[in-house]
Amino acid sequence: MAHFFIHTWYKVMVTIGVGDQIWTITQSVVSELGYELVDIELTGNRSQLAIRVYIEKSGGILLSDCVAVSRNLGERLDEKDVIEKSYRLEVSSPGIERPLRKIQDYERYVGHRVRIRLKGSRKGKRKIVGKLDEVAGNIVRIVSENEEKVSLSLVDIAKANLDVDWDMEFQGLRHKK
Repeated sequence: MAHFFIHTWYKVMVTIGVGDQIWTITQSVVSELGYELVDIELTGNRSQLAIRVYIEKSGGILLSDCVAVSRNLGERLDEKDVIEKSYRLEVSSPGIERPLRKIQDYERYVGHRVRIRLKGSRKGKRKIVGKLDEVAGNIVRIVSENEEKVSLSLVDIAKANLDVDWDMEFQGLRHKK
């Protein structure tokens, strides 16, 4: 499933299929090089499109990985000539609080702390923070911070990210000194 964050001006461009073409080309290049495509963001202004590509691989992403994907993807996008205006291509890892988009993302991060924003509310709440406990089909189970077990369908999730408990991280650093 392609997931794009699009600046208003580019909605028309993406609607007519350029966004899908960019996704397809990017997916092809990224997988050929041995990486996983996490997400693409399309933003920009009237003079320049910004394409942000987020990649991942087992063991993490290095600067050299981003450079390799950027060079190969830039060449392929220019070769296919799907973007009429100038563009800026940025390639990076999704970061420590990476988004969870596909069922495989949830499966990979079982046992990790997550932050989920719901499309609607559940018991008066739209956000759930807790440990990703289990994934079964399209259902994810979270053990919330107050130890409540919450089962959610992926279709009810508006946004999900890994969530670092920075207070715990800083406490760990203080104890190591």
